Amino acid sequence: MVGLIDRGALHPLTVGFLDAELEHRYQVEEGAVAAGGYRIICAASIVAWLAASVLVPLGTDLSFGLTIAVGGSMAAVSTLCLLLGRWAATLNRQHLVASLLTAANGLVIIGLARVADFFEGYAVAGIMILFVFGFVSRTRFVFAALRTVIIAAGFFVAVAAFDGDGSLVVDSFFFVLAAVGTLLALRLLEHDRRRVWYQQLVIVDQAEAIDEERRTSDRLLLNILPASVSERLKGGEFPIADSFPSVSIVFADIVGFTPLSARLSPSEVIAMLSGLYSHFDDLVTARGLEKIKTIGDAYMAVGGLPEPLTDHAERVVDLALAMVAAGAAGDWPEVSLRVGVHSGPAAGGVIGSRKFAYDVWGDTVNIAARLEQSGVAGRVHVSEQTRLMVNGRFVFEPCGPVELRGLGRVPTYLVVGPASGATASGTTTRG
Repeated sequence: MVGLIDRGALHPLTVGFLDAELEHRYQVEEGAVAAGGYRIICAASIVAWLAASVLVPLGTDLSFGLTIAVGGSMAAVSTLCLLLGRWAATLNRQHLVASLLTAANGLVIIGLARVADFFEGYAVAGIMILFVFGFVSRTRFVFAALRTVIIAAGFFVAVAAFDGDGSLVVDSFFFVLAAVGTLLALRLLEHDRRRVWYQQLVIVDQAEAIDEERRTSDRLLLNILPASVSERLKGGEFPIADSFPSVSIVFADIVGFTPLSARLSPSEVIAMLSGLYSHFDDLVTARGLEKIKTIGDAYMAVGGLPEPLTDHAERVVDLALAMVAAGAAGDWPEVSLRVGVHSGPAAGGVIGSRKFAYDVWGDTVNIAARLEQSGVAGRVHVSEQTRLMVNGRFVFEPCGPVELRGLGRVPTYLVVGPASGATASGTTTRG
């Protein structure tokens, strides 16, 4: 795999990226940026030749007929190059066409200067103007070199054929100086432009990679923390611990899990628990509740935190019935659940500093766990507090006083199902 530094390496001669994919991207992106400049160069050539066809005869012996014919022809060539703008979408195509147009302009200027016998000074001045335009347009070095070679060939042919009285040594000197200076400047300019472009590309790519890592981190964080708690944690709040005056806790446990797991292979146990808990997760999400954790074959969820819910007890009891029904429906025939639900105050917060976990604690949690432990397989076992909070939306079967550790004998109930004409709460309205 080519590293970032190697990928941005430039060819020592052409100053192009050695990485073909990177070079193509540069061509397309910079071609789009330079498209306006390409059109300006072509338009400037049209205007310059039309103006020259009228102005040159005023200061030389050239006839209007000749200058108009030549100027009109070059204006037509420039117009053709302008029309090629749609084809010249990449930087190489733009610079190729522009360099050939500039080379043609240079040769015509040399030819006119030779015919009019004002080669000395005028020809070099005209060509230097072309070099200036090439520098302003930041022509790629390889195309600038091609253009310079073509113009230089025409220039020195004209110098060799010069039969005037003066000397062209000074003209030749300035021509060579302008050509070499322009090429060196264009090479340095292209090198710097490409390095800057590549550095910006690396910065953008790194920023996108960081954003993707952040999105991945956010998704992972949401898998273990409630959304509002995740936002608080990302905002720098720590530690996070809140008290909630009224919540409902549900504990579900697989009856006879130890002998069941002994009969199954590890992969079968994992597949069963993964499928069951994923289904439970969907049930929790559909009711606007929060999954807290799984401990072996035990599953814990809560309603009413971290955002309050006015009907958390109804939602949690409805969830408990759906969890029991999951095994009874035949999706997991080996599974029989004991479920306990209790409502009351609790505390919740983020535990840990490296591996975060959102947990809930307090007597409400302990009582819900004991209701599950003292429950009946395939039934939902609830406390008196929970029964009173559901406002007659469910039918209950009294269990009589049940001994709960730390509480003594207390009345508890098994949920028979929704009351006649009532539907269990499944909305996600926040109270």
